[in-house]
Amino acid sequence: MFSSEQCCFCYSVRALNIIDYEKRCRRYLNRCAPSLKWALLSLESLTEECKQRTDLNAVEYDTYPLFQFLKGLPTTLPFDTDNISLVTKLKYLYFKRKLLVILKDNLFNEYIDVLKETLSTLLNRSDVEVLIKKFIKVCNILHPQTHLAAEDVHQYEFIAELLNQCYELSVQDSQLVTTLVTMAIDRNMIELSDSRFVRQPLYPQGFFTYILEHVVREKFDIMAYCSDHPRTLWEYSRNFSVVNAVSFGNSDRAMILLKHGFEVFPEYEIRRCGHGFPLIEEVIPRTQLMVLQMMSRMHSINLVLLNTLHMYNNGIYSTTKEQKECFRLIWRAIPDPFVKYAEMGLSITTEYFHLIRHGVLNPKRYDENTKYCIMYEMYFMDMAVGAKEPRSLKHLSRCTVRKSLRQSWSLPHGIFQLGLPKTLEQYLNLEWE
Repeated sequence: MFSSEQCCFCYSVRALNIIDYEKRCRRYLNRCAPSLKWALLSLESLTEECKQRTDLNAVEYDTYPLFQFLKGLPTTLPFDTDNISLVTKLKYLYFKRKLLVILKDNLFNEYIDVLKETLSTLLNRSDVEVLIKKFIKVCNILHPQTHLAAEDVHQYEFIAELLNQCYELSVQDSQLVTTLVTMAIDRNMIELSDSRFVRQPLYPQGFFTYILEHVVREKFDIMAYCSDHPRTLWEYSRNFSVVNAVSFGNSDRAMILLKHGFEVFPEYEIRRCGHGFPLIEEVIPRTQLMVLQMMSRMHSINLVLLNTLHMYNNGIYSTTKEQKECFRLIWRAIPDPFVKYAEMGLSITTEYFHLIRHGVLNPKRYDENTKYCIMYEMYFMDMAVGAKEPRSLKHLSRCTVRKSLRQSWSLPHGIFQLGLPKTLEQYLNLEWE
């Protein structure tokens, strides 16, 4: 750890409001790090470049006091650089990097404050689009941090609110909207505990469809991008999961996702609900894992809604009417035959002994999966009981056509360009069984 006197340079730059800032910096630099003269010369150039960038993008940012200080400080430092210890050089590199980050963050925060004031006075859609495009351009130049500390979380809040403003003004630039979506998903917290205090925007009802239309138009796989950023601050990203929609019993959202060709059970969901040992082969088939995962999610959500403690929930394995409806909807979009209770029970037992053969004893997973299997049989008996049969040829044809359209990013609008009768269009669009 450095002493308070040694760290005064770093702390002074971070605060930028210490009265004897210049005096303490000069004293420390003259004594310990004369080679910082060249760093300060570089920072002078950086400040000038930042000023040019902000002028180019019509941003008001006052760097004059900092520029004058950096310009005058190097002349007071000695030029001897031969007798510098390795520790001092390492401190110099650390402080230089730290100062660059602080300068860039301050510049970006100032820019956001200016944008907020400007946007609050603009009502014209074209003016807002121009301003947002400038903001995206500045982000591409500065490359601001995506791992945010608590004091910088307003950067994410501003980006998330920009999306809301795009919806309210009906901005139709899909590239612009998709770029803002990726920027919102990219942001995460350095300390996860601080994410509880992040202010999330309250998006209106039509916002979900609005985002979907633009990301599909740009051929952007938002579900895969969200799965690659599990720590994102943008909590709204969870809405783009079919499993999440089914678990909450949100039939409208589930149907919209299915119509747009979202995969019901993607790879990241398989990894999440598997046995957790990547070097051991998964025994339970994918469709059965999907059923178990959805039963598990429904169970967990219902416990929260019922405000029931986990230690007292042994008998509570139920589903709501909305959850049942959503669960049945997903079978319109997949070609797999209905999962049967007997085969799923056999797979659960097979996995248990398969893990034992590899030295893993996990009776808790076996017990929970067995309960979810019973839950599935109890509430979806028409699917879970009886002989296993393939789906109808009509349904398999629908899945094949939809798969082809999805691969060309033509769902759901491509269905209505095939010139089919209205009844077939509705069937392909999952509007009836």
